[in-house]
Amino acid sequence: MRRLLFQSPFPFPLRFCYDRKKRQGGVCAFVDAEPREALVATLGIEPQVVTLTLDALQAKGFHIREVFVVHPNPASASLAESLRKLRDEVDFYRREGSAVVFSFVPIREGDLFPADFVTEQDVGVLLRVLYRTVANLKRKNFRVHLSVAGGRKVMAAMGMVVAQLVLDERDYVWHLLSEGTLLAERSMHPRDPSQVVLVPIPVLHWSLFPSTAREILLWDDPYRAIERQKELRDRERLRFVEAFWCKLTPAEQEVMRALVRYGGTQKDLAKRLRRSEKTINNQLLSIYAKYRDHFGIDEGAKVRDLLIRDLGTLFAHIGSLP
Repeated sequence: MRRLLFQSPFPFPLRFCYDRKKRQGGVCAFVDAEPREALVATLGIEPQVVTLTLDALQAKGFHIREVFVVHPNPASASLAESLRKLRDEVDFYRREGSAVVFSFVPIREGDLFPADFVTEQDVGVLLRVLYRTVANLKRKNFRVHLSVAGGRKVMAAMGMVVAQLVLDERDYVWHLLSEGTLLAERSMHPRDPSQVVLVPIPVLHWSLFPSTAREILLWDDPYRAIERQKELRDRERLRFVEAFWCKLTPAEQEVMRALVRYGGTQKDLAKRLRRSEKTINNQLLSIYAKYRDHFGIDEGAKVRDLLIRDLGTLFAHIGSLP
């Protein structure tokens, strides 16, 4: 076990410890060398999707000991049977020497416990339950494996929203590919493991910096987390645009002030700034090249409109043209 000494306002497992060599104390976070791992799986009427995914992950060497099955109201006989079969799997894994703990997470808030997702309210409950389940695991420093193969398509869609919000580079989102015969057999475990293929799904993380991801975990409401995420991303974008602005020469800045405020052609800019059209052209080419380089945009891509939008936002934010 590795010990890290740092001050932290975040809700991770913390305790007070003292470093005798440095003669200083502080709040410590104890982080396993290999993080604990959990599978979060959405459930429909095919319970084998959960166990096939779990078996395949264990075969890949992931030491998963906790499984969280997120499910709608088992009002239908088929879904109730799915839950019963999964509860019976606890004994199977115990006999196999794999102490897997199954937790069943109902998609429920108060009296709202949808058996299907037919209204915006139903989908909202689904998103909030999925978000809280995954966020709680991340606060405890789990590596999360999110399976989006089970249940309705909207469950997979909301799962991807949660993945973008709170998962990081060490986590995984998986989709299960199984041969038709295996699914038709409805076997909870494959006789031939090669029949099961897990495909990792790439996730475009919304958080640009680790500090942003930690702040998102402070929120229990995914809609507030999304709103806050947008605020943070806008702030990060403004800082990046401001850094670009500082790379421009005073003459280039004057050109961009005029372009953002008045618009117009190169001829219009030349007349307004009392420069030759050739000079304005060269300055704009230099500005566009710096913008592409700063933002990693392909050489030759048209950036005039993007540049005007970004600098317009920056000028509006600071209240005047710098």
